[in-house]
Amino acid sequence: MKRVYDIVSSGIRYHKLLPSENEIRAKVVELLNLVGLTPPEYFMNKYPRQLSGGQRQRVAIARAISLNPKFIVADEIVTMLDVSLRIGILNLLLNLRKKLKASFLFITHDFGVARYFAEEGRTAVMYLGSIIEIGKTDELIHNPLHPYTQALLSAVPVPDPILSRKRKMVELRKIDPPNPINPPPGCKFSDRCPFFIEGKCDKQTPSLVEVKPERFVSCYLFNS
Repeated sequence: MKRVYDIVSSGIRYHKLLPSENEIRAKVVELLNLVGLTPPEYFMNKYPRQLSGGQRQRVAIARAISLNPKFIVADEIVTMLDVSLRIGILNLLLNLRKKLKASFLFITHDFGVARYFAEEGRTAVMYLGSIIEIGKTDELIHNPLHPYTQALLSAVPVPDPILSRKRKMVELRKIDPPNPINPPPGCKFSDRCPFFIEGKCDKQTPSLVEVKPERFVSCYLFNS
């Protein structure tokens, strides 16, 4: 098993970005400081099993930014962390995004996390591997267009009981999703959609069309 120092410096060594061990060590110290693992000398010789879940995630982030990337894919990066640790990791990523001037593809199943991270950006909603809606994050959450997005957001718990009772729930035709290997013909959501149009939704997949500036949706309710 590799130490934190080996993990963070592996990309630098592989791509021969720095010529000497002293420079590599200095870069690892800089990276650990950037991700909040201080003092870095304490963490460099640790093994992952000796770290908490949040600390291990910070090591992974340090390794990811070691090559100065301009595009970073963060796939479910806070899913396995306690709620108390998530905000720290999200704030770290937001700060790194500004410092590195990098773009993020942030993948999550949690709309709350998506809203926090991509408040100033865009959100795309996927169903069975296909993008069904794209828009500015705040607008998409407050005014979902695709029936699946509406169903997802209507299922998000609301702490205010008065607002919860007033909220309109989206009732699906079927609760269980289909087998992703053998989806329904036409629109993949057609067998569950409460607005299903027979002879149309089950015949051909609707195109992803721009219904207003920077707002795209794949649904026959908007694509006739």
